[in-house]
Amino acid sequence: MEVLESSPEEKDLWEIDSVPAPLSAHGVWGFPLLCPALRRDARFINPTGASGRRCAAVSVRGRREEPVLVPGHPAGMAVRWPRVLLLGDSITQYSFQENGWGAFLAERLVRKCDVVNRGFSGYNTRWAKLILPRLISNSADAKSTVAVTIFFGANDSALKDLNPKQHVPLEEYAANLKSMIQYLKTVDIPEDRIILITPPPLQESAWEKECLAKGEKLNRRNATTGEYAKACVQVAGDCGTDILDLWTLMQKNEDFSSYLSDGLHLSPKGNSFVAAQLWSRLEKKLSSLPLLLPYWREVDHTNPEASLL
Repeated sequence: MEVLESSPEEKDLWEIDSVPAPLSAHGVWGFPLLCPALRRDARFINPTGASGRRCAAVSVRGRREEPVLVPGHPAGMAVRWPRVLLLGDSITQYSFQENGWGAFLAERLVRKCDVVNRGFSGYNTRWAKLILPRLISNSADAKSTVAVTIFFGANDSALKDLNPKQHVPLEEYAANLKSMIQYLKTVDIPEDRIILITPPPLQESAWEKECLAKGEKLNRRNATTGEYAKACVQVAGDCGTDILDLWTLMQKNEDFSSYLSDGLHLSPKGNSFVAAQLWSRLEKKLSSLPLLLPYWREVDHTNPEASLL
């Protein structure tokens, strides 16, 4: 990390009551510098002393970044929580249920960032591509988003003749994934913050029972799901994003049905598997996030404003 002195004009522009922090791998977020660890690790040039402090620009990974000022508090800057966005279908929507993989991530990241569930049961990439700009716009939402997971394919890969409403042709599925990645880049969420997740394998006999109970025929095939998983992996390689290939990883276990509750959706074991695999990828991206706001023992009880504002 390189610390750069601000120009006189910049110093006048950025005159605030508290210095900004913390640093992430991608820049400076608009939080008060309240974490003692960051006082050691992040050195800001402070030309004017404790009162009316001015903050310097900070260069992260060779890029010059300015602090993000967040209005809203009379005595200091409002705390903007970073966020991880989970975008997907029902496997994502259900991830906040008890022992779900999304709930696991939220617990691991508590007081560091918000984990936001944007799973939509039954959705495919054709529909997700349309709503994505409504979920993340070129605003503070994008600036505070430190990671995005894109987890589709279980519905796209439905058989066209038996489930035309959810089916998306393979080529369009790949194009839709690329389109979503490209959109995220246009709102300044780069490839290294994006993780594509393939659909898990389909346990056909279990899912067929679910279909028959609804008076329907088996409307998915594991081999077809595998084609969509391979396309997802290819898109990740082409676009430079991270990839979690559940279809392949889960089938390394000969009895992969234990990962699934009904042949399609995740069981508790499957949720634990996804949580562990995804965390191993997210941890690298989010390791620099500090604990937000001071530990209670570090709050000056005789003058809490000095610690908390």
